[in-house]
Amino acid sequence: SAFRAACEKMGAVALNHGDAGYQFNLVGNYQMQILVWEGDDEFPPNAQVLYSDNFEEGFAPEDRVVAGDILITAIKANM
Repeated sequence: SAFRAACEKMGAVALNHGDAGYQFNLVGNYQMQILVWEGDDEFPPNAQVLYSDNFEEGFAPEDRVVAGDILITAIKANM
């Protein structure tokens, strides 16, 4: 899929979660994961962004939202 290709192009590590999942290493020791589910007749497509446990030490809550937006925008730009 275009999502998988974009994540791999960005150097993300594939995960065994969701229909497709990838971990991105950010600055320092911070990681973000994005998990997607394609959906079916019963459930709509869905995605979840997860942050490493140490994220709250280095990023304010509003900055975590911005980091998620930046990641999603970067993935879309690589599709």
